[in-house]
This record gives sequence, structure tokens and C-alpha cells, in this order.
Amino acid sequence: MNRRSLLLATPFLAVSAQAQELPARPIRLMVPFTTGGTTDVLARILSEHGQTEFGQPIIVESRPGAGGVTGTAQVAAAAPDGTSLVMGTPGPIATAPALMSSLPYDPLRDLAPVMLVANVPNLVVVNPSSGITNITQLIAAARARPGAIHFGSAGIGATTHLAGELFKLMTGVDIVHVPYRGSVPALTDLQGGQIQLMFENMPGAIELVRSGRLTGLAVTSPNRAVAAPDIPTVAETVPGYSVLSWFALFTGGQVPAPVVQRLNAGFRRIMARPAVRQRILELGAEPADGTPEALGQLAREETERWGRVIREARISVQ
Repeated sequence: MNRRSLLLATPFLAVSAQAQELPARPIRLMVPFTTGGTTDVLARILSEHGQTEFGQPIIVESRPGAGGVTGTAQVAAAAPDGTSLVMGTPGPIATAPALMSSLPYDPLRDLAPVMLVANVPNLVVVNPSSGITNITQLIAAARARPGAIHFGSAGIGATTHLAGELFKLMTGVDIVHVPYRGSVPALTDLQGGQIQLMFENMPGAIELVRSGRLTGLAVTSPNRAVAAPDIPTVAETVPGYSVLSWFALFTGGQVPAPVVQRLNAGFRRIMARPAVRQRILELGAEPADGTPEALGQLAREETERWGRVIREARISVQ
């Protein structure tokens, strides 16, 4: 190719390279849990801005099953063009490897981190009819009636489950785990009295506490939550206790790095919008962003941490 031909071709090459970094069709954002939970709500907040940011709509798809593994596996196996993402949480990303002997994907190999969306404290909640109003009373009730208090979760391996297991390990109480297919049905049963306790993500529980339908005992974060500063931390009663849920975007592990970076840049601009940040704060979550590399490091650290808890608590998928 002579110099004139190269100059004529350069604009085409630039456009082609840019096109490869942009979603070629609508973006599918997988929610691997039931609709209505925190994962779903955060995904839908992001989806409202897909058309203006990427020139393509973001379509939220719910595919619950196996503690988030079913939907996550679909994204891991999708075409590597950056149009399939999953709203990842510690369950299918960091705890499933220690829980399942035949996980259909390797989270650190088959998924590419895109961006951390939010950090979320869990809220320890009980039915108001229990008469329990703080962590000290909860521990006393559990010790007085070993095995009588049942706590629900979004599924085996979710932070709503592991927060309870860590509480058991650190306090020595005997409370019984009841897994659900998502937080919404568990919260329904908690309000109905079928279970007595949950360590639910703040966005899923805060309005129920504000309305008086549930009693909030404590938050699981190291510090009190901005959305509920009057509610103490578990650590104020059980020193050293700390659990934060996180919600983050992942795409397929074979998606080219320039596409991942384009997705990261686009979603970071969405997260910088004041209206988006305000809505996330109102949910009781803490908005985040960051690089793919930082999210990858978080995933590795969380995999190691929860793996230790799972082994110590002898948790397994039945």
C-alpha cells in the first residue's frame, strides 16, 4: 500500500477500530436472582442510561437458579463481543468455587471484571413480634433456644447466608439457615413469621424497617451506614464482625480488553451522574466505580476470604 492509499485508508481503520470497541447490538445485563431484589434494582438503574451512553439499550434479564450460578454461567459462555454482562455478587463469583465441586465456569478465568457498582451493608432484621430490638437480645434468645431461630437468605453462598454463618462462628449461637431463591420470598416469609431472622442487603430491607414492618437490629458494615446512622453495627456488640455485599459488572472472559475498557468508561460515566448516585444512596447502598483491575483484585481477595469461612463452617451445597 503506497502512502496515499494508507492516508485514505486511515479514517476507515480508525472507524473500524472504534466500532470494535462499541456494543454491536443491545446489551444484555443478566440478573442471576429473582426480580425485585437489590441486584435487580441496581441493574435497572443502570439500564435507564444505556441508550444515551452506548447508543444501544441495556436489557435487564432475570435468570435465577443455583444461587446465581445459572445466570452467571450464561454470560461466561456468551459470545465474546461485550454485549452480555452479569451483575455479579459475592455468591456466584467468590463463594461458589468453594461450595460447588462442578461449577460450570471459573470466575477468575471465564469472567472479565468491568466495574464495581456499589458496596452494600447487610441489615440484621427480625419480625417486630419477636420483641428483639438489639444484637445482645438476639444472642441471648438464640442461646436460650438453640436451633429455634431460623434465618433466611437469598441462597446458599450469598452474603445474606454467609453473614449469618460468620455471626454463628463469632458468637457460638445455634441458628438454622433456610435458603430461598432470592431475597424477596425470604423477606415475605420473615414478615409472615415463617422465619425469624435475616441478614438482608440494606436496599432490600431498609424500607421495611422504616415502615415498621421489620425491626432493624444492626448493620454488618464496619461503620454505621449513611442511610441509617441511628442503627448500630454488629461490631459494636461483636468486635471484629464485618460483612459488606458488593455488586459489580462482569462480562465474558474472552472479551477483548479494548471492549472491556469501553464498557468500563461508559458505565463510570453513568455512575458519575448525580441522579444515579442519589438513587443508589437512597437505597442504602454506597455508589462505587473503579477500574477492571481493581474489581479483579477484589474478586480474588473475596474468594480467599469466604473460602476460609465456608471451610470452617463446613458449608456445602446439598
